[in-house]
Amino acid sequence: MSVTADYSSQLLARASAELKAGRAAEAEALYRQVLAHAPDHADALHFLGVCLVQSGRAQEGLPLIARSIPLAGGKPAYRHNYALMLAQAGDLAAAERELSEAVAIDPGNATSHGYLAMIRMQLGRLSEAAGTFRAALERSPNDPYIAGNYGRCLLEMGDTGAALEWLRRSLEIEPRNAVAHSNLGSALQASGDARAAVASFRKAVEVDRGYAPGWYNLGLALRGVGDRRGSFEAMRNAVLAGPGFVPAWQEFAQEFSQARFEAWDPAAAQELARVLLHPAIDAGPLAEAAASLLVLDPAFAPVFRELRSQERAEVNRFAGERLKALAHPLLLALIENALVPDAEFEEFLRALRSRALLAWRDKTLGGSPLLIELLCALALQCFLNEYVWPENAEESAAIARLIESARTGATPTELALLAAWRPLAGIDGLVRPVGGGEAFARMWLRQVEEPAGEARLRAEIPVLTPIEDEVSQSVRRQYEQNPYPRWQRAPAVSPYPLGRRLRTLFPHLEPSRLSAPEAPAILIAGCGTGYHVAITALLNPSAKVLAIDLSRTSLAYAMRRCRELGIGNVHFAQADILRLGAIEDRFDLIETAGVLHHLRDPLEGWRVLVSLLRAGGFMKVALYSELARRGVVAARELIAQHGLDGELDNIRAARQLVLAQPEDSPARWPAASADFYSASGTRDLLLHVQEHRFTLARVNEAIDSLGLEFLGFEFADPEVPHAYRQRFPEDPALTSLAQWETFEKSSPGVFSGMYQFWVRKPA
Repeated sequence: MSVTADYSSQLLARASAELKAGRAAEAEALYRQVLAHAPDHADALHFLGVCLVQSGRAQEGLPLIARSIPLAGGKPAYRHNYALMLAQAGDLAAAERELSEAVAIDPGNATSHGYLAMIRMQLGRLSEAAGTFRAALERSPNDPYIAGNYGRCLLEMGDTGAALEWLRRSLEIEPRNAVAHSNLGSALQASGDARAAVASFRKAVEVDRGYAPGWYNLGLALRGVGDRRGSFEAMRNAVLAGPGFVPAWQEFAQEFSQARFEAWDPAAAQELARVLLHPAIDAGPLAEAAASLLVLDPAFAPVFRELRSQERAEVNRFAGERLKALAHPLLLALIENALVPDAEFEEFLRALRSRALLAWRDKTLGGSPLLIELLCALALQCFLNEYVWPENAEESAAIARLIESARTGATPTELALLAAWRPLAGIDGLVRPVGGGEAFARMWLRQVEEPAGEARLRAEIPVLTPIEDEVSQSVRRQYEQNPYPRWQRAPAVSPYPLGRRLRTLFPHLEPSRLSAPEAPAILIAGCGTGYHVAITALLNPSAKVLAIDLSRTSLAYAMRRCRELGIGNVHFAQADILRLGAIEDRFDLIETAGVLHHLRDPLEGWRVLVSLLRAGGFMKVALYSELARRGVVAARELIAQHGLDGELDNIRAARQLVLAQPEDSPARWPAASADFYSASGTRDLLLHVQEHRFTLARVNEAIDSLGLEFLGFEFADPEVPHAYRQRFPEDPALTSLAQWETFEKSSPGVFSGMYQFWVRKPA
């Protein structure tokens, strides 16, 4: 062996060790050293490509891996790696083609069959994947990993018994397989054995403490048995073990959202800021937890109290230590990324906005980078709430001057301040100034560029049905003016096939009654701004989804957000549910959340949707509860006495009426709703042009009249079904609507988030 070859071997060994240890940058440098001496070195090319793909640089890495394969004589392992890297980069179709070719070249290779089966499983073609796994097992019957993955496939297909058998067989051969222990936990959970599932998930993380999905599954399982503290710690371990495992971040945020702090905790503040800033999670649920902690910081609390006191300070609040205290990192992360549903915190933010405007008027505002960052975050909070805060005559006069100044050439500070009072997209003649930093760029993107993109998308929306009903036309006008809800990020979710989801929700039913196609046709009837669409499409990546709504403004928002998320399995169209009976499509699942109760005749619209549902198909419905909305009804009556409609000034006035009510007044209750803290939310909650409310007796009558089968409710909080079971042990399936009605009367807020339930159309 030459000195150069020997040296290259040493470099490759070191690079391999660095790559296995997760030090991609160090491995990359070593592989490049080898290639500097030998540009066609197959191993160096191949693993440099792997290193780049795993570092998020797939466009650089994949061509190197492809080039290495012929140089290495078509090594099967290299083909496998190439396919796995293609899959990691999101190109599952190319990964399948590569592995199909590998199988054709070497039909006896069990590993190729096993990888091909895994890709087909990810593509949602479970039956085909199962056949490929069986082919792999014929070639290597004692391979524990193929056996375990086959068990996972069977679980996804709904054959829990066979899944348990294969997963246990896998663990008999290799008991140190964390993935198989975790999958066994999922199968045990699907079989209804929650305690055994928890034990299996614990075993997975004992075997491999760095296995993030194991911690994630353990967290979900512990939440399901009521151990919220254990769930929180498991989710924290999941994000520490796998920072790139996005679903764990969302669940970690969900657990954090339950916290209300009583003492300042700097470590918790850092963690909360990290989660709020994570680009792939919905930060909204964290807002109240973050606000409760922020106001306890000894550095921030004095400025919070001072601004809320409404006193005019003699000193400049927007410079030096006072500005540093105001521009708290947790505050910036919070108000830029989440609507803060808290009346006292709103008072503080309104005062902050007012003092900044008056400081500009008095020429004392300044223009430091930290001030711009604070004003941009405040502007995005106002953009999220759609400028629902009131303003007085003094402020309105200053805003008029600020607009005129901005049209003649504004600084980043002035435009950021203006954006906290008026949406920039609605002001003609503005030119983006030079500078402002990253915070200003984010603010400009959301306030100017994204709305411009939505305006262009409106022209692309096809019309599926006419909108002729008078009530439908009124509802459409409302949502053209106030599309709802305005959201930034969808919660991070992993694919969750419809059949498995139903079996998990309703374990009391025979699996055969819950069978669903691997690639279901789904209708979202009344999709609004697309939040619900995004979640459904991500849960069912193999599905074909049709999303319809009355409002083109809402649809354009939904289209933009789904495109940004890379969701490609959704078709949007404008349509009225009442006229949908004319279309030819039929669906395996129809979801209509918070929509039917805004129709002229909810039962008529529901009947149309049932006609579009295939025999054996499923429907998820969400309807307002008469009992849970007592406070909303009281507030609506109060607002009606003052003759207020859905215009912005009237929305502001309606909010002030509600906030002026005594704390124990039912008309004050809506102030506890997150919807109360934005213009579109308040209009949807308190000033909707059409609203029906239901009792469970009426829901039961409707289900019977439509010939549907009630499957059960879906709850975000596992404590609700647990409490119901304790009270009504004779109804283990949780399907007695009469008993649920009794339960609701004793706990009137249990359905404050609407009745959310599933029904089935008999085969």
